[in-house]
Amino acid sequence: MILADEKDSIGLAVSVANTWDVLNDPPELLNVERLQILLRWFELDEAAAAATESDLPAIRDVRTRIRRAFEAASVGDAVEELNTLARRAGAVPQLEREDAGWAFRYGVGRRTIAQELGGRSAVALLEVIEQGGWDRFGLCAAAPCCCVYVDRSRNRSRRYCCNLCADRATQAAARRRKRERAA
Repeated sequence: MILADEKDSIGLAVSVANTWDVLNDPPELLNVERLQILLRWFELDEAAAAATESDLPAIRDVRTRIRRAFEAASVGDAVEELNTLARRAGAVPQLEREDAGWAFRYGVGRRTIAQELGGRSAVALLEVIEQGGWDRFGLCAAAPCCCVYVDRSRNRSRRYCCNLCADRATQAAARRRKRERAA
């Protein structure tokens, strides 16, 4: 499981979506231990401590909806998928005091881990579409990888989900060119 470098709600959404990876055997990467690691990475320590096996089906549903937004045929389809996720999560952003600062909460009262992840992810990804456009969503170009990413580069040039895939694709292209020159 590769966690996003960015420790914000966009990074959280990408990390949740990438808990399914065809390069792994089995491709299902989401279990309680990995969920706890993911939650701690994004400083959701209370949710990590409370995570149980019973949370996994709902979080897998959140993952499916996020992935559908990345794989959508149009921006309208992506927005519809994310709006559905936000509605199901009861995502009503509110600013609340947390430790020495402030933090957004997405919903009212006690929430399940899936509602928290779904709300944060849906709102963050909808904001990406609103501010940067749907073309910021990407699927890794290093086949057979199927991970997603949000392109935060200024020139919108990102093609791979991580440096590992970029390196793997570069090496494969170099080997292909070398074989072509030899033939």
